[in-house]
Amino acid sequence: MSDPVDYITRLRAEARDPNREEAFLADRRRQRRRRASVGGVAALALAGLVTWLVTSTGPRPADEPYAATALEEELWPDPWPATTNLPLRGSPARGWETGAKELPLPAPAAVGSLSARQVGEGLRRAREFVVAANLDPGVLRGGHPTAALELLDPRQPVRALLTEHLRSPGLPDSDPTEMFTRFDPAALTVADKGVRVRGRMSFAAGGVPGQLRIRADYTFVYALRRAAPLSEPGPAYDTEEVARVVVRRQLVLLYAPAGSPGVTAGKLIAADYRRQLGNHDCGTVDGFFHPYFSKEAKTADRPWPVVDPYDESTEIPAGPPRCTVPSRT
Repeated sequence: MSDPVDYITRLRAEARDPNREEAFLADRRRQRRRRASVGGVAALALAGLVTWLVTSTGPRPADEPYAATALEEELWPDPWPATTNLPLRGSPARGWETGAKELPLPAPAAVGSLSARQVGEGLRRAREFVVAANLDPGVLRGGHPTAALELLDPRQPVRALLTEHLRSPGLPDSDPTEMFTRFDPAALTVADKGVRVRGRMSFAAGGVPGQLRIRADYTFVYALRRAAPLSEPGPAYDTEEVARVVVRRQLVLLYAPAGSPGVTAGKLIAADYRRQLGNHDCGTVDGFFHPYFSKEAKTADRPWPVVDPYDESTEIPAGPPRCTVPSRT
């Protein structure tokens, strides 16, 4: 151990040293460089780890569960699948009508030899048919569209033709979805509050005296869930995905309140019927609609044009069904 007197003498000498301040500053600079070097090595190591994670695992999908839980479902981006909580989330159909009574009819007026009362009756019958074929809960669950068929004239071939298609569906031209909206109850069920409809109806004199020509143009949106609960998980934990099908129908229905040769009074004749189908597997013809859920849509071969299913500005072409890949549902 050094002598205390010598130690105090050395400290006093260092204090009187004119280079003491410069030596102190040089020592501080060395310490800062040492800390910066260590920090730089750590930063490089962290950057390397992040790079490895990204390159080895790829970018994280936007619909990964932890991403969805960071937002209220109402605020989820439109590309994320809708769920049974909000089956029409992100769809313009969310504010559309939900059932039969809300479907508006044009104000009836006398046309040709038909009175306004007779025209009104024909319009109501046409609406009954549209509802029975596309909105009736039993029919949506795969049931036989008895009420819709009963509204058609039994003396005209269309009713028998549709009945045969329901009995023996198949390609190329025996597809009951040509007129009726039905889902296989073993596979799908309509989600609560998962049906919307919008459209219009117009009328004019028919081709023969005493006949009314009714034109209907309606778009239907259906949100569907798997029949087995929770078998199609949604983007977030404990959510269930729904798939949406958009069906647009254009119909020409003839109505005659009085009988004439070959026509049954008070019944409808389906003179023309066309359909545009969005998010349906048109390669499967069994009398039901078959939507694609999000995982299926990513890998399925869908050789149809991409179309905005809510665009009602164009006519549906005549002939086979217009199958489409919806740009949005």
